[in-house]
Amino acid sequence: MRTHLAALVVVSVALGGCGDANQPTQPSSGNSAISEAIASVRLPARRVTMMDACDPATFNAAIGRGTCVQRNGGVSFAKFIAQLTKHQTAGAWHFAPPNTTAQEGQTLLAVNRGGEVHTFTGVQRFGGGIVPLLNQLSGNPEVAPECTRLEDDDFVPPGGTYREEVGSAATQLFQCCIHPWMRTVIHTH
Repeated sequence: MRTHLAALVVVSVALGGCGDANQPTQPSSGNSAISEAIASVRLPARRVTMMDACDPATFNAAIGRGTCVQRNGGVSFAKFIAQLTKHQTAGAWHFAPPNTTAQEGQTLLAVNRGGEVHTFTGVQRFGGGIVPLLNQLSGNPEVAPECTRLEDDDFVPPGGTYREEVGSAATQLFQCCIHPWMRTVIHTH
């Protein structure tokens, strides 16, 4: 981004020095070129990482083949359920960072670095997801309405990415509709 801004300063200085200093300045095509260049500078995507530590052998045995992939070892399904029962969360299942800032129009890039499928769903209020047992154990009995309207492309497989543009609201909430304690808050500035 600094490179883009530095280039704009150089262009601005170079174009500002054009013309006769004794003549009043008039809007020129050079000025519109600067405006277009400034408008075309896009902020880099704000990255949110989706994490989990599922153990493929025990998760696949409990839920079904393909539930958990790409990991050796990890948290067993029994330990995962025990953590949820005790804490209403399983710490290795989270979005990082849990809070961040972004600008309106900036892209959020959610990257799944875990072994399970996740969603990165914008919600008005945090709530439960699409798995009743996980809602119960995590203390989220009221399902977030947005989680009831998921489409196929809302599910992010291990290693996959999901892009979302930041809206104009001052605070925006995102959660996983499978593991509803996985959340992040985006503060728009």
